Amino acid sequence: MNRELLVKNRQKLSRRGRIIIILNMEVIIPECEIIGNPSLPPEAEPVSQNVSSTNNSGSFTRETLNGSAGSDSNSVARLVSKSSANPANGAPSFPPTIQPSYKPPPMYKNRGAIMKNEAPARIIPIAALNPYQGRWAIKARVTAKGDIRRYNNAKGDGKVFSFDLLDSDGGEIRVTCFNSVVDRFYEVVEVGKVYVMSKGSLKPAKKNFNHLNNEWEIFLEAASTVEPCPDENDSIPTQQFNFRPISEIENAENNSILDIIGIVTSVNPSVTILRKNGMETQRRIMNLKDESGKSVELTLWGEFCNKEGSQLQEALDSGFFPVLAVKAGKVNDFSGKSVGTISSTQLFMNPNLPEADRLKVWFDGGGKNAASQSISKDVMPAFSQNLIRKTISQIKDEGLGRGERPDWVTVKATVSFIKADNFCYTACPLMIGDRQCNKKVTKVAGGNWCCDRCDKEFEECDYRYLLQVQVQDHTGLTWVTAFQESGEDILGCSAKELYKLKYEENDDIRFPEIMRRSLFEQYLFRLKIKEELYGDEQKVKITAVKAEKVNPSMESRYLLDLIGRHSV
Repeated sequence: MNRELLVKNRQKLSRRGRIIIILNMEVIIPECEIIGNPSLPPEAEPVSQNVSSTNNSGSFTRETLNGSAGSDSNSVARLVSKSSANPANGAPSFPPTIQPSYKPPPMYKNRGAIMKNEAPARIIPIAALNPYQGRWAIKARVTAKGDIRRYNNAKGDGKVFSFDLLDSDGGEIRVTCFNSVVDRFYEVVEVGKVYVMSKGSLKPAKKNFNHLNNEWEIFLEAASTVEPCPDENDSIPTQQFNFRPISEIENAENNSILDIIGIVTSVNPSVTILRKNGMETQRRIMNLKDESGKSVELTLWGEFCNKEGSQLQEALDSGFFPVLAVKAGKVNDFSGKSVGTISSTQLFMNPNLPEADRLKVWFDGGGKNAASQSISKDVMPAFSQNLIRKTISQIKDEGLGRGERPDWVTVKATVSFIKADNFCYTACPLMIGDRQCNKKVTKVAGGNWCCDRCDKEFEECDYRYLLQVQVQDHTGLTWVTAFQESGEDILGCSAKELYKLKYEENDDIRFPEIMRRSLFEQYLFRLKIKEELYGDEQKVKITAVKAEKVNPSMESRYLLDLIGRHSV
Protein backbone atom coordinates (compact mmCIF):
# COMPACT_ATOMS: atom_id res chain seq x y z
CA MET A 1 0.00 0.00 0.00
CA ASN A 2 2.80 2.39 0.90
CA ARG A 3 4.62 1.58 -2.37
CA GLU A 4 1.45 2.37 -4.39
CA LEU A 5 1.04 5.65 -2.55
CA LEU A 6 4.69 6.57 -3.21
CA VAL A 7 4.33 5.89 -6.96
CA LYS A 8 1.15 7.99 -7.15
CA ASN A 9 2.81 10.92 -5.40
CA ARG A 10 5.85 10.73 -7.71
CA GLN A 11 3.49 10.86 -10.70
CA LYS A 12 1.80 13.93 -9.22
CA LEU A 13 5.16 15.66 -8.77
CA SER A 14 6.23 14.84 -12.33
CA ARG A 15 3.00 16.37 -13.65
CA ARG A 16 3.42 19.51 -11.55
CA GLY A 17 6.89 20.44 -12.85
CA ARG A 18 10.56 19.62 -13.00
CA ILE A 19 12.54 18.43 -9.99
CA ILE A 20 15.52 20.59 -8.93
CA ILE A 21 18.34 18.72 -7.22
CA ILE A 22 20.57 20.91 -5.04
CA LEU A 23 24.08 19.53 -4.77
CA ASN A 24 25.63 22.28 -2.73
CA MET A 25 24.61 25.39 -0.87
CA GLU A 26 26.21 27.95 1.36
CA VAL A 27 24.76 29.38 4.58
CA ILE A 28 25.05 33.13 4.19
CA ILE A 29 23.33 34.22 7.43
CA PRO A 30 23.06 31.47 10.07
CA GLU A 31 20.83 33.48 12.42
CA CYS A 32 18.47 36.37 11.74
CA GLU A 33 15.24 37.92 13.00
CA ILE A 34 11.90 36.84 11.54
CA ILE A 35 10.86 39.12 8.73
CA GLY A 36 7.13 39.96 8.61
CA ASN A 37 4.37 37.68 9.97
CA PRO A 38 4.79 34.27 8.32
CA SER A 39 1.92 31.75 8.68
CA LEU A 40 1.63 28.10 7.80
CA PRO A 41 -0.66 27.11 4.88
CA PRO A 42 -4.06 25.66 5.92
CA GLU A 43 -3.27 22.12 4.73
CA ALA A 44 -0.27 21.98 7.08
CA GLU A 45 -2.24 22.86 10.26
CA PRO A 46 -3.47 19.31 11.03
CA VAL A 47 0.09 18.11 11.08
CA SER A 48 1.19 20.67 13.66
CA GLN A 49 -1.90 20.07 15.77
CA ASN A 50 -1.71 16.26 15.94
CA VAL A 51 1.96 15.40 16.00
CA SER A 52 2.79 13.81 19.37
CA SER A 53 6.20 13.67 20.98
CA THR A 54 5.63 10.27 22.65
CA ASN A 55 6.94 6.98 21.39
CA ASN A 56 4.68 4.86 23.61
CA SER A 57 1.29 5.95 22.24
CA GLY A 58 1.91 4.41 18.84
CA SER A 59 -0.01 7.36 17.35
CA PHE A 60 2.74 8.15 14.79
CA THR A 61 5.57 5.69 14.70
CA ARG A 62 8.86 5.82 12.77
CA GLU A 63 7.55 2.93 10.64
CA THR A 64 4.45 4.92 9.72
CA LEU A 65 6.57 7.87 8.64
CA ASN A 66 8.84 5.65 6.58
CA GLY A 67 5.90 3.94 4.97
CA SER A 68 4.29 7.22 3.96
CA ALA A 69 7.43 8.82 2.59
CA GLY A 70 6.71 10.64 -0.58
CA SER A 71 2.98 11.21 0.20
CA ASP A 72 1.47 14.66 0.02
CA SER A 73 0.49 16.79 3.02
CA ASN A 74 -3.20 15.76 2.98
CA SER A 75 -2.32 12.06 3.24
CA VAL A 76 -0.01 12.72 6.14
CA ALA A 77 -2.71 14.81 7.86
CA ARG A 78 -5.27 11.98 7.58
CA LEU A 79 -2.84 9.48 9.07
CA VAL A 80 -2.08 11.73 11.99
CA SER A 81 -5.75 12.52 12.70
CA LYS A 82 -6.73 8.86 12.71
CA SER A 83 -3.97 7.91 15.10
CA SER A 84 -4.88 10.68 17.51
CA ALA A 85 -8.55 9.75 17.62
CA ASN A 86 -7.90 6.11 18.55
CA PRO A 87 -5.03 5.83 20.98
CA ALA A 88 -3.86 2.27 21.46
CA ASN A 89 -4.53 0.51 24.83
CA GLY A 90 -5.93 3.69 26.33
CA ALA A 91 -2.52 5.23 26.47
CA PRO A 92 -2.62 8.83 27.50
CA SER A 93 -2.28 11.49 24.82
CA PHE A 94 -0.05 14.48 25.25
CA PRO A 95 -0.60 18.02 24.08
CA PRO A 96 0.79 18.73 20.63
CA THR A 97 4.20 20.27 20.24
CA ILE A 98 5.64 22.26 17.39
CA GLN A 99 9.16 21.29 16.37
CA PRO A 100 11.47 24.33 16.26
CA SER A 101 13.25 25.24 13.04
CA TYR A 102 16.69 23.69 12.58
CA LYS A 103 19.69 25.75 13.63
CA PRO A 104 23.21 24.68 12.75
CA PRO A 105 25.54 23.92 15.65
CA PRO A 106 27.79 26.81 16.66
CA MET A 107 30.85 25.07 15.26
CA TYR A 108 29.52 25.53 11.70
CA LYS A 109 28.87 29.25 11.96
CA ASN A 110 30.67 31.47 9.42
CA ARG A 111 32.35 28.47 7.83
CA GLY A 112 31.40 29.47 4.26
CA ALA A 113 30.49 26.80 1.75
CA ILE A 114 29.89 23.33 3.13
CA MET A 115 31.65 21.79 0.11
CA LYS A 116 34.18 23.47 -2.18
CA ASN A 117 36.33 21.96 -4.92
CA GLU A 118 39.86 22.91 -3.92
CA ALA A 119 41.60 20.34 -6.13
CA PRO A 120 44.38 21.87 -8.26
CA ALA A 121 43.55 22.58 -11.89
CA ARG A 122 44.84 20.10 -14.46
CA ILE A 123 47.93 21.26 -16.38
CA ILE A 124 47.20 21.61 -20.10
CA PRO A 125 49.36 22.63 -23.10
CA ILE A 126 49.51 26.30 -24.02
CA ALA A 127 48.10 25.43 -27.45
CA ALA A 128 44.89 24.16 -25.77
CA LEU A 129 44.13 27.43 -23.96
CA ASN A 130 40.96 29.26 -24.93
CA PRO A 131 38.69 31.86 -23.25
CA TYR A 132 35.86 29.37 -22.71
CA GLN A 133 37.70 27.21 -20.20
CA GLY A 134 36.91 27.47 -16.51
CA ARG A 135 39.80 26.20 -14.44
CA TRP A 136 43.18 25.68 -16.13
CA ALA A 137 46.88 25.65 -15.36
CA ILE A 138 49.99 25.70 -17.56
CA LYS A 139 53.62 24.86 -16.88
CA ALA A 140 56.08 26.88 -18.97
CA ARG A 141 59.47 28.56 -19.05
CA VAL A 142 59.90 32.34 -19.20
CA THR A 143 61.84 33.12 -22.39
CA ALA A 144 61.61 36.92 -22.33
CA LYS A 145 60.64 39.63 -19.86
CA GLY A 146 59.95 43.27 -20.62
CA ASP A 147 60.57 46.32 -18.48
CA ILE A 148 57.84 48.09 -16.52
CA ARG A 149 56.26 50.76 -18.72
CA ARG A 150 54.20 53.71 -17.55
CA TYR A 151 51.14 54.92 -19.44
CA ASN A 152 48.43 57.53 -19.20
CA ASN A 153 44.95 57.32 -20.72
CA ALA A 154 41.38 58.40 -20.03
CA LYS A 155 41.26 56.11 -16.98
CA GLY A 156 44.36 57.66 -15.44
CA ASP A 157 47.98 56.66 -14.91
CA GLY A 158 49.08 53.06 -14.83
CA LYS A 159 51.93 50.63 -15.33
CA VAL A 160 52.30 47.40 -17.27
CA PHE A 161 54.83 44.71 -18.07
CA SER A 162 54.77 41.52 -20.14
CA PHE A 163 56.70 38.27 -20.37
CA ASP A 164 56.72 35.35 -22.82
CA LEU A 165 56.20 31.67 -22.00
CA LEU A 166 57.25 28.45 -23.77
CA ASP A 167 56.04 24.97 -22.78
CA SER A 168 57.32 21.45 -23.51
CA ASP A 169 55.04 21.11 -26.57
CA GLY A 170 56.50 24.22 -28.21
CA GLY A 171 53.49 26.41 -27.45
CA GLU A 172 54.19 30.10 -26.81
CA ILE A 173 52.04 32.82 -25.27
CA ARG A 174 52.50 36.30 -23.84
CA VAL A 175 51.44 37.21 -20.31
CA THR A 176 50.58 40.80 -19.34
CA CYS A 177 50.21 42.36 -15.88
CA PHE A 178 48.74 45.75 -14.99
CA ASN A 179 49.08 48.03 -11.97
CA SER A 180 48.83 46.14 -8.63
CA VAL A 181 49.42 42.82 -10.39
CA VAL A 182 52.76 44.24 -11.60
CA ASP A 183 53.83 44.69 -7.97
CA ARG A 184 52.95 41.05 -7.21
CA PHE A 185 54.73 39.32 -10.05
CA TYR A 186 57.47 41.53 -11.53
CA GLU A 187 60.13 40.42 -9.04
CA VAL A 188 58.84 36.83 -8.98
CA VAL A 189 59.16 36.19 -12.71
CA GLU A 190 62.71 35.52 -13.97
CA VAL A 191 63.88 34.71 -17.48
CA GLY A 192 64.89 31.06 -17.88
CA LYS A 193 62.88 29.70 -14.94
CA VAL A 194 59.82 27.42 -15.08
CA TYR A 195 56.49 28.26 -13.43
CA VAL A 196 53.02 26.78 -13.00
CA MET A 197 50.44 29.46 -13.70
CA SER A 198 46.66 29.48 -13.28
CA LYS A 199 43.57 31.68 -12.83
CA GLY A 200 44.21 34.24 -15.53
CA SER A 201 41.92 35.56 -18.24
CA LEU A 202 42.51 35.14 -21.97
CA LYS A 203 41.98 37.92 -24.49
CA PRO A 204 42.84 38.28 -28.20
CA ALA A 205 46.51 39.10 -28.75
CA LYS A 206 47.38 42.50 -30.23
CA LYS A 207 49.52 41.51 -33.19
CA ASN A 208 50.99 45.01 -33.51
CA PHE A 209 52.87 44.39 -30.27
CA ASN A 210 52.79 40.61 -29.88
CA HIS A 211 54.86 38.57 -32.36
CA LEU A 212 54.23 35.14 -30.82
CA ASN A 213 52.38 32.47 -32.77
CA ASN A 214 49.27 32.50 -30.60
CA GLU A 215 45.93 34.24 -31.09
CA TRP A 216 45.45 34.66 -27.32
CA GLU A 217 47.22 36.52 -24.55
CA ILE A 218 47.02 35.87 -20.79
CA PHE A 219 46.15 38.71 -18.42
CA LEU A 220 46.98 37.96 -14.79
CA GLU A 221 44.54 39.13 -12.11
CA ALA A 222 44.37 39.48 -8.34
CA ALA A 223 43.38 35.81 -7.91
CA SER A 224 46.04 34.50 -10.33
CA THR A 225 48.83 32.25 -9.10
CA VAL A 226 52.41 31.92 -10.34
CA GLU A 227 54.29 29.09 -8.63
CA PRO A 228 57.99 28.41 -9.43
CA CYS A 229 59.18 24.90 -10.32
CA PRO A 230 62.82 24.90 -9.16
CA ASP A 231 63.45 21.25 -10.10
CA GLU A 232 62.28 21.61 -13.69
CA ASN A 233 65.27 21.92 -16.05
CA ASP A 234 65.14 19.53 -19.00
CA SER A 235 61.57 18.98 -20.21
CA ILE A 236 61.09 22.55 -21.50
CA PRO A 237 63.61 24.15 -23.90
CA THR A 238 65.17 27.49 -23.00
CA GLN A 239 64.21 29.13 -26.29
CA GLN A 240 62.49 28.35 -29.56
CA PHE A 241 63.62 29.71 -32.94
CA ASN A 242 62.16 29.71 -36.42
CA PHE A 243 65.17 30.87 -38.43
CA ARG A 244 64.75 32.33 -41.90
CA PRO A 245 67.66 32.45 -44.39
CA ILE A 246 68.84 35.97 -45.14
CA SER A 247 67.92 35.45 -48.80
CA GLU A 248 64.23 35.10 -47.79
CA ILE A 249 64.21 38.49 -46.07
CA GLU A 250 64.17 40.11 -49.52
CA ASN A 251 60.58 38.92 -49.96
CA ALA A 252 59.48 39.45 -46.35
CA GLU A 253 56.76 42.04 -45.67
CA ASN A 254 57.70 45.35 -44.13
CA ASN A 255 57.36 45.40 -40.31
CA SER A 256 57.14 41.60 -40.16
CA ILE A 257 58.84 39.87 -37.21
CA LEU A 258 61.23 36.98 -37.81
CA ASP A 259 64.25 35.07 -36.46
CA ILE A 260 67.61 35.07 -38.28
CA ILE A 261 71.08 33.71 -37.61
CA GLY A 262 74.33 34.65 -39.28
CA ILE A 263 78.02 35.43 -38.98
CA VAL A 264 78.82 38.98 -37.89
CA THR A 265 81.26 40.38 -40.47
CA SER A 266 81.38 44.06 -39.44
CA VAL A 267 80.26 46.32 -36.59
CA ASN A 268 80.04 50.10 -36.85
CA PRO A 269 80.59 52.45 -33.90
CA SER A 270 77.62 53.36 -31.74
CA VAL A 271 76.13 56.80 -32.45
CA THR A 272 73.68 58.98 -30.51
CA ILE A 273 70.30 59.58 -32.15
CA LEU A 274 67.66 62.11 -31.06
CA ARG A 275 64.14 60.72 -31.39
CA LYS A 276 61.03 62.71 -32.23
CA ASN A 277 60.02 62.87 -28.56
CA GLY A 278 63.28 64.65 -27.76
CA MET A 279 64.86 61.64 -26.04
CA GLU A 280 68.31 60.44 -27.05
CA THR A 281 69.06 56.83 -27.89
CA GLN A 282 71.96 54.81 -29.23
CA ARG A 283 72.21 53.18 -32.64
CA ARG A 284 74.77 50.68 -33.89
CA ILE A 285 74.80 49.04 -37.34
CA MET A 286 76.37 45.68 -38.16
CA ASN A 287 76.28 43.17 -41.01
CA LEU A 288 75.37 39.48 -41.00
CA LYS A 289 75.98 36.88 -43.71
CA ASP A 290 74.94 33.25 -44.05
CA GLU A 291 75.13 30.29 -46.41
CA SER A 292 72.41 31.69 -48.70
CA GLY A 293 74.99 33.98 -50.33
CA LYS A 294 73.31 37.12 -48.96
CA SER A 295 74.14 39.59 -46.22
CA VAL A 296 71.86 41.95 -44.32
CA GLU A 297 72.23 45.05 -42.20
CA LEU A 298 71.22 44.65 -38.55
CA THR A 299 70.47 47.84 -36.61
CA LEU A 300 70.78 47.75 -32.82
CA TRP A 301 68.88 50.36 -30.80
CA GLY A 302 69.19 51.51 -27.20
CA GLU A 303 70.77 49.18 -24.66
CA PHE A 304 71.51 46.57 -27.33
CA CYS A 305 74.28 48.92 -28.56
CA ASN A 306 76.07 49.04 -25.21
CA LYS A 307 75.72 45.42 -24.12
CA GLU A 308 75.61 42.96 -27.01
CA GLY A 309 76.96 45.53 -29.48
CA SER A 310 80.10 46.14 -27.44
CA GLN A 311 80.69 42.39 -27.01
CA LEU A 312 80.40 41.82 -30.75
CA GLN A 313 82.74 44.72 -31.45
CA GLU A 314 85.35 43.30 -29.05
CA ALA A 315 85.12 39.89 -30.72
CA LEU A 316 85.71 41.35 -34.17
CA ASP A 317 88.59 43.50 -32.91
CA SER A 318 90.16 40.30 -31.54
CA GLY A 319 89.97 38.63 -34.95
CA PHE A 320 86.93 36.43 -34.25
CA PHE A 321 83.73 36.39 -36.29
CA PRO A 322 80.94 35.47 -33.88
CA VAL A 323 77.63 33.80 -34.72
CA LEU A 324 74.62 35.91 -33.78
CA ALA A 325 71.07 34.58 -33.40
CA VAL A 326 68.34 37.23 -33.51
CA LYS A 327 65.00 36.38 -31.92
CA ALA A 328 62.12 38.65 -33.05
CA GLY A 329 63.85 41.12 -35.35
CA LYS A 330 61.75 43.63 -37.28
CA VAL A 331 62.04 43.89 -41.07
CA ASN A 332 62.36 47.32 -42.65
CA ASP A 333 62.17 47.91 -46.40
CA PHE A 334 63.34 51.51 -46.58
CA SER A 335 65.93 51.63 -49.38
CA GLY A 336 66.55 47.90 -49.36
CA LYS A 337 65.76 45.33 -46.69
CA SER A 338 67.24 45.48 -43.21
CA VAL A 339 66.47 44.09 -39.75
CA GLY A 340 66.23 46.14 -36.55
CA THR A 341 65.78 45.41 -32.87
CA ILE A 342 62.57 46.15 -30.96
CA SER A 343 61.70 45.94 -27.28
CA SER A 344 60.99 42.19 -27.45
CA THR A 345 64.09 41.32 -29.51
CA GLN A 346 66.67 38.95 -27.99
CA LEU A 347 70.26 38.53 -29.18
CA PHE A 348 72.30 35.37 -28.58
CA MET A 349 76.04 35.45 -29.27
CA ASN A 350 77.55 32.07 -30.24
CA PRO A 351 74.47 30.12 -29.11
CA ASN A 352 74.61 26.38 -28.49
CA LEU A 353 72.47 25.48 -31.50
CA PRO A 354 72.89 23.10 -34.47
CA GLU A 355 72.37 26.03 -36.86
CA ALA A 356 75.23 27.92 -35.20
CA ASP A 357 77.57 24.92 -35.45
CA ARG A 358 76.72 24.50 -39.13
CA LEU A 359 77.44 28.18 -39.82
CA LYS A 360 80.84 27.96 -38.11
CA VAL A 361 81.82 24.93 -40.18
CA TRP A 362 80.72 26.69 -43.38
CA PHE A 363 82.48 29.94 -42.51
CA ASP A 364 85.78 28.30 -41.52
CA GLY A 365 85.65 26.04 -44.58
CA GLY A 366 85.54 28.88 -47.11
CA GLY A 367 82.43 30.89 -46.31
CA LYS A 368 84.59 33.63 -44.84
CA ASN A 369 85.97 34.43 -48.29
CA ALA A 370 82.80 33.68 -50.24
CA ALA A 371 81.21 36.67 -51.95
CA SER A 372 77.81 37.70 -50.63
CA GLN A 373 75.26 40.18 -51.92
CA SER A 374 73.84 42.70 -49.50
CA ILE A 375 70.07 43.18 -49.49
CA SER A 376 70.28 46.33 -47.37
CA LYS A 377 70.44 50.06 -48.03
CA ASP A 378 70.62 51.52 -51.52
CA VAL A 379 72.43 48.56 -52.99
CA MET A 380 71.97 46.79 -56.25
CA PRO A 381 68.49 45.39 -56.95
CA ALA A 382 67.89 41.71 -56.40
CA PHE A 383 67.79 40.98 -60.12
CA SER A 384 71.33 42.36 -60.63
CA GLN A 385 74.57 40.55 -60.00
CA ASN A 386 76.70 42.13 -57.33
CA LEU A 387 79.92 41.02 -58.96
CA ILE A 388 79.39 42.59 -62.39
CA ARG A 389 82.85 44.08 -62.71
CA LYS A 390 83.57 47.18 -64.73
CA THR A 391 86.63 49.32 -65.14
CA ILE A 392 86.54 53.07 -64.67
CA SER A 393 86.89 53.69 -68.40
CA GLN A 394 83.88 51.44 -69.11
CA ILE A 395 81.63 53.73 -67.06
CA LYS A 396 82.07 56.46 -69.66
CA ASP A 397 82.60 54.30 -72.76
CA GLU A 398 79.42 52.28 -72.20
CA GLY A 399 77.34 55.32 -71.19
CA LEU A 400 76.41 53.85 -67.84
CA GLY A 401 73.78 55.73 -65.83
CA ARG A 402 72.15 57.44 -68.81
CA GLY A 403 69.12 55.18 -68.95
CA GLU A 404 65.81 55.48 -67.10
CA ARG A 405 67.14 53.40 -64.23
CA PRO A 406 70.48 53.63 -62.45
CA ASP A 407 73.26 51.19 -63.29
CA TRP A 408 74.90 49.16 -60.54
CA VAL A 409 78.48 47.96 -60.95
CA THR A 410 81.47 46.85 -58.89
CA VAL A 411 84.79 48.54 -59.54
CA LYS A 412 88.13 47.57 -58.06
CA ALA A 413 90.01 50.82 -57.60
CA THR A 414 92.48 52.65 -55.38
CA VAL A 415 91.73 55.79 -53.38
CA SER A 416 94.08 58.47 -54.70
CA PHE A 417 92.66 61.62 -53.07
CA ILE A 418 90.04 62.70 -50.49
CA LYS A 419 88.81 66.28 -50.14
CA ALA A 420 89.37 67.34 -46.55
CA ASP A 421 87.04 70.37 -46.72
CA ASN A 422 83.31 69.97 -46.34
CA PHE A 423 83.66 66.24 -45.74
CA CYS A 424 80.36 66.13 -43.79
CA TYR A 425 77.13 68.03 -43.30
CA THR A 426 74.88 68.81 -40.34
CA ALA A 427 71.95 66.38 -40.38
CA CYS A 428 68.61 66.08 -38.60
CA PRO A 429 68.79 63.40 -35.86
CA LEU A 430 65.02 62.98 -35.46
CA MET A 431 63.39 59.68 -36.30
CA ILE A 432 60.76 59.21 -39.00
CA GLY A 433 59.35 55.79 -38.26
CA ASP A 434 62.35 53.48 -37.89
CA ARG A 435 64.68 55.68 -39.92
CA GLN A 436 66.59 58.85 -39.12
CA CYS A 437 65.50 61.96 -41.02
CA ASN A 438 69.09 62.90 -42.10
CA LYS A 439 68.00 66.08 -43.91
CA LYS A 440 70.40 69.01 -43.78
CA VAL A 441 69.70 71.36 -40.86
CA THR A 442 70.59 74.98 -40.20
CA LYS A 443 71.49 76.86 -37.03
CA VAL A 444 68.96 79.42 -35.82
CA ALA A 445 69.01 82.22 -33.27
CA GLY A 446 69.62 80.91 -29.77
CA GLY A 447 72.04 78.22 -30.90
CA ASN A 448 69.49 75.53 -31.73
CA TRP A 449 69.28 73.59 -34.97
CA CYS A 450 66.17 73.54 -37.15
CA CYS A 451 64.96 70.96 -39.66
CA ASP A 452 62.60 72.27 -42.35
CA ARG A 453 61.31 68.77 -43.06
CA CYS A 454 60.43 67.93 -39.44
CA ASP A 455 59.63 71.59 -38.60
CA LYS A 456 61.32 71.23 -35.20
CA GLU A 457 64.25 72.65 -33.29
CA PHE A 458 66.78 70.75 -31.18
CA GLU A 459 69.97 71.47 -29.28
CA GLU A 460 72.33 69.04 -31.05
CA CYS A 461 72.51 67.87 -34.64
CA ASP A 462 74.07 64.81 -36.20
CA TYR A 463 77.00 64.77 -38.63
CA ARG A 464 76.97 62.65 -41.76
CA TYR A 465 79.65 62.03 -44.37
CA LEU A 466 79.54 63.69 -47.77
CA LEU A 467 82.99 62.66 -48.96
CA GLN A 468 84.35 63.53 -52.38
CA VAL A 469 86.78 60.72 -53.20
CA GLN A 470 88.96 60.31 -56.26
CA VAL A 471 89.49 56.68 -57.26
CA GLN A 472 91.55 55.18 -60.07
CA ASP A 473 92.43 51.90 -61.70
CA HIS A 474 94.66 50.93 -64.62
CA THR A 475 92.19 52.46 -67.11
CA GLY A 476 91.58 55.90 -65.61
CA LEU A 477 90.22 57.84 -62.67
CA THR A 478 86.91 59.37 -61.58
CA TRP A 479 85.25 61.12 -58.64
CA VAL A 480 82.71 59.34 -56.49
CA THR A 481 80.53 60.56 -53.60
CA ALA A 482 80.62 58.54 -50.40
CA PHE A 483 77.80 59.07 -47.91
CA GLN A 484 77.63 58.00 -44.27
CA GLU A 485 78.08 54.21 -44.37
CA SER A 486 80.56 54.09 -47.25
CA GLY A 487 82.42 57.06 -45.73
CA GLU A 488 82.84 55.08 -42.50
CA ASP A 489 84.04 52.11 -44.58
CA ILE A 490 86.79 54.27 -46.10
CA LEU A 491 87.90 56.36 -43.10
CA GLY A 492 87.16 53.90 -40.31
CA CYS A 493 85.41 56.37 -37.97
CA SER A 494 82.17 58.31 -37.76
CA ALA A 495 81.70 61.76 -39.27
CA LYS A 496 80.92 63.18 -35.82
CA GLU A 497 84.25 61.97 -34.43
CA LEU A 498 86.17 63.41 -37.38
CA TYR A 499 84.29 66.73 -37.14
CA LYS A 500 85.23 67.09 -33.46
CA LEU A 501 88.89 66.38 -34.23
CA LYS A 502 89.08 69.09 -36.86
CA TYR A 503 86.73 71.83 -35.70
CA GLU A 504 86.41 71.42 -31.92
CA GLU A 505 89.74 69.94 -30.81
CA ASN A 506 91.74 71.45 -33.69
CA ASP A 507 93.89 68.32 -33.74
CA ASP A 508 96.30 68.94 -36.62
CA ILE A 509 98.00 65.58 -36.13
CA ARG A 510 95.26 62.97 -35.83
CA PHE A 511 92.92 64.49 -38.41
CA PRO A 512 95.46 64.45 -41.31
CA GLU A 513 96.61 61.01 -40.20
CA ILE A 514 93.07 59.58 -40.52
CA MET A 515 92.68 61.16 -43.96
CA ARG A 516 96.05 59.85 -45.18
CA ARG A 517 95.80 56.27 -43.94
CA SER A 518 93.03 55.52 -46.46
CA LEU A 519 95.04 56.78 -49.42
CA PHE A 520 96.40 54.20 -51.86
CA GLU A 521 94.26 51.51 -50.30
CA GLN A 522 92.53 49.25 -52.81
CA TYR A 523 88.76 48.77 -52.41
CA LEU A 524 85.91 47.03 -54.10
CA PHE A 525 83.48 49.89 -54.68
CA ARG A 526 79.83 49.12 -55.26
CA LEU A 527 78.67 52.02 -57.35
CA LYS A 528 75.29 53.45 -58.21
CA ILE A 529 75.51 55.43 -61.45
CA LYS A 530 72.66 57.75 -62.49
CA GLU A 531 72.37 60.83 -64.66
CA GLU A 532 70.84 63.74 -62.74
CA LEU A 533 69.92 67.31 -63.56
CA TYR A 534 72.08 70.04 -61.99
CA GLY A 535 70.68 73.42 -62.94
CA ASP A 536 70.27 73.21 -66.67
CA GLU A 537 72.92 70.55 -67.19
CA GLN A 538 72.70 66.76 -67.10
CA LYS A 539 75.55 65.16 -65.18
CA VAL A 540 76.32 61.55 -64.33
CA LYS A 541 76.50 61.09 -60.57
CA ILE A 542 78.51 58.18 -59.18
CA THR A 543 77.74 57.17 -55.59
CA ALA A 544 79.79 54.68 -53.60
CA VAL A 545 77.18 52.63 -51.76
CA LYS A 546 79.72 50.25 -50.22
CA ALA A 547 83.50 50.16 -49.97
CA GLU A 548 85.24 46.95 -48.94
CA LYS A 549 88.99 46.56 -48.73
CA VAL A 550 90.21 44.04 -51.26
CA ASN A 551 90.75 40.64 -49.69
CA PRO A 552 93.69 39.02 -51.55
CA SER A 553 92.33 35.51 -51.08
CA MET A 554 88.84 36.37 -52.32
CA GLU A 555 90.22 38.39 -55.21
CA SER A 556 92.48 35.50 -56.28
CA ARG A 557 89.49 33.13 -56.28
CA TYR A 558 87.52 35.58 -58.43
CA LEU A 559 90.36 35.97 -60.95
CA LEU A 560 90.94 32.22 -61.17
CA ASP A 561 87.25 31.67 -61.77
CA LEU A 562 87.29 34.39 -64.43
CA ILE A 563 90.28 32.80 -66.16
CA GLY A 564 88.63 29.41 -66.06
CA ARG A 565 85.45 30.67 -67.69
CA HIS A 566 87.30 32.51 -70.48
CA SER A 567 89.63 29.60 -71.22
CA VAL A 568 86.79 27.21 -72.05
